[in-house]
Amino acid sequence: MAHSSWTLWLSAIALCLSGCGGLGLGNPDIGVGDEQDPSPSEVTATPDPPEVHRYDVIVYGDELPGICAAIWAKRTLGEGARVALVRPEEAGAMVGGLLTRGGLAYLDFDKTPRWYAQPFSDCFLDFLDEANVGESCVHPMRADEGMRRMLENAGVSLLSNARLEPVVENGRIEYADVIGHNKRLEANSFIDTTQQAELAIAAGQPYYRGYESQGEELAQSTLGTSIVPIVEGLTIEELRQIEALFHDDPNWVAQIEESIYSRNDAAGSQFWMSGFGFPLYQSYRDGYYFRSIAIGAAYHIDRDQPFSLQGFFWDKANVCELDERSLSWNGFLFKYDVDTIREMEANNFQPSAEMIEELREVEAWLREYSGNPEVEVILPPEIYVRHSVSVRDVVAPLSGREIMVGGTRVEDSIATFSYDFDFRGGVDGLSMRVPPLPQYNFGIEHGLSRSIENLAIAGRSSGYEGIAVSVGRINTKNVYHGQGLGVAAALAQQQGVPLNQITSGQVREQWDQMTERTTELRGRVTADVTQYSEVR
Repeated sequence: MAHSSWTLWLSAIALCLSGCGGLGLGNPDIGVGDEQDPSPSEVTATPDPPEVHRYDVIVYGDELPGICAAIWAKRTLGEGARVALVRPEEAGAMVGGLLTRGGLAYLDFDKTPRWYAQPFSDCFLDFLDEANVGESCVHPMRADEGMRRMLENAGVSLLSNARLEPVVENGRIEYADVIGHNKRLEANSFIDTTQQAELAIAAGQPYYRGYESQGEELAQSTLGTSIVPIVEGLTIEELRQIEALFHDDPNWVAQIEESIYSRNDAAGSQFWMSGFGFPLYQSYRDGYYFRSIAIGAAYHIDRDQPFSLQGFFWDKANVCELDERSLSWNGFLFKYDVDTIREMEANNFQPSAEMIEELREVEAWLREYSGNPEVEVILPPEIYVRHSVSVRDVVAPLSGREIMVGGTRVEDSIATFSYDFDFRGGVDGLSMRVPPLPQYNFGIEHGLSRSIENLAIAGRSSGYEGIAVSVGRINTKNVYHGQGLGVAAALAQQQGVPLNQITSGQVREQWDQMTERTTELRGRVTADVTQYSEVR
């Protein structure tokens, strides 16, 4: 099994794309990572004042929602604007976070009818085009290349190796120092699009841990964490053959049924056995879905592991066909408490020794059942954390209860989004029926800090309450949100007002004008909230 090899390979190619002299996208990179520490003889009693760099808008974090926030801030402000995308990663690291370093190739599309015709989807559609997405899957290399082109074409500066320490005075971020370098960044607005709200929390923004906002006892409970590897040496047809070994063998079927029914209640067992006999399903031209738990259950039996949502769990999976014998596999779950996940986030999203060892066993198992000793499971540079925290004290949080009845009011909305309440891996201590597929409106307000007037947060750690994060964490939705917050930051500067005074209605009016299209909002009631009285 390879871990560092993919990291080095991707980083090397990304570095070649950026040039040996560092990144030069749009306005030149300030070269944060090139600064050398002074020698002892050069240190004086009076340190030099920091080198100050001034921007109109700073976006912190290179996730796709951040890319779109930066591009639409620049697009709204115009040619002379100075917008920077700042990230703590080295210049050679791939741009794109979850979709590149995290290996998440399978894209979760909006299920709202005609989402692709709306102004709020413009940046996401640009990404699909620039990353050469076949239909539903993106190769990490093409995602990195596409996002770099998007930034370059927009004239947005990319600043790498720049972990920020914000300084808040009188309810606003006055500036942010670059940790480890004598540099200071100033901006009218800051938008945090890191997965874990790193900048916002450093600025003092309060937050919920796990599903704490649904119930205080759930502060250590959240969704499963994954490694999304690339499996080299297997074709889709060979996967079908492995699956058929368990579907077609009565002994295996009996063992799997016994394993599942002995460790789950009736409803849970029925859920896991549903679709058992169905073969690997081609959901898109380049994407597949395991409707059957057969492969995962067989692995657990061979490993003498309990079939339960504890520890490691081989789930029904999404599989992307990146090349003929190269598959991205999203279905390997690890259940951890929030404290453990936060430690992994602080350790640059690196996998634990337990994760690495389990994927080594997966590789050996796939080699055995495929009959191919050359099968290789290649780990991505980062793990895939679905959720750890959600910020509090925003202008208007977005709750699960609100989502079930169609979301925010039209006048408080920028977009409509639809996707399942996805509790991947389960949430320990949370026992409820999963609400039906929602279709809800949302605005920018759950991403606007109430107490820090020039700070916004986009991404899975935005202002979600109750079970809202289970659908709100989906990347496509947060790309829409990031695009909206970028427009909001530009409007705040143009109007000379704090960012948290800009409304969703103003953002919607602005991008309708820019795109010469009218946003259609289609949120609707999908559940009777009286039947889900426990949901916040």
